Amino acid sequence: MSLGILGPPGTFSEAAAIAYGWPKQELVYADSISLLFHKLSQGEVTDILVPFENSAAGILRSSLMCLTQSPVMIMGEIIVPVKQCLMGAHPYDLAEIQVVVTQPAVLAQCESYLHQNLPEVRIEITDSTARAAQMAAADSRKVAAIGPEQAAINYGLVIIASDIQQENNCTRFFHLSKATRQQADDGNKSSIIFELADQPGALYKALEIFALKQLNLSKIESFPVKTKQGYRFYIEVDLPTGLLSVPDLLAQLKSRCSSVLYLGNYYSCREDNHC
Repeated sequence: MSLGILGPPGTFSEAAAIAYGWPKQELVYADSISLLFHKLSQGEVTDILVPFENSAAGILRSSLMCLTQSPVMIMGEIIVPVKQCLMGAHPYDLAEIQVVVTQPAVLAQCESYLHQNLPEVRIEITDSTARAAQMAAADSRKVAAIGPEQAAINYGLVIIASDIQQENNCTRFFHLSKATRQQADDGNKSSIIFELADQPGALYKALEIFALKQLNLSKIESFPVKTKQGYRFYIEVDLPTGLLSVPDLLAQLKSRCSSVLYLGNYYSCREDNHC
């Protein structure tokens, strides 16, 4: 068994994997979310843990798009609190910092701090918090990175400021495996992606199915289909234990949608990690 996560070591993905209970020696690092899905499809790892949603930045579109394009099932989820630090090769004063290197979702989490404390600083984007830390350690300029405390430890950086993220910041990760793998039938939540034509009443007719069954939709996200007219919707459905036939639900949904992609049942995880 092996678990693919975003790398290099020192990312929040690594912290999430350890909190999820996966042995550290079985972690396999990848440079991007799309590469994680590729490693899973090629059998280079048995499972992957993918960041899906941040309380400040919202759903990660790269993760959502990969879900629509890859035959995977959600096996579980974990929500971890996210604390971001400003770090550099030296204990710079804020006025000395020339560049801040960060990852896009992290930037959204820390915009308020940067606006208040570093309004004129140049922002450079990289693909992970660990990469940002590596750049801050090696750059000849006075560069600061944003990332977890562990990244500062891993790359020999000095923490300039702590807890610079928005309050109550957390990230939700999905544990994914190949769709061919046997999945438990139980779970209190299900994720589904369906596609609708761009016409009046299409969304109402799809959502009516859940209303008639008195099912709560805890999340709904829409995004356009580029190759043709219409929209895709990602939804999360709360499932009452033992009171619902998922195959019957999917059959009714397929009768009103252009396509339906079922991503599996799983148990929801609260922010305190008691899943």
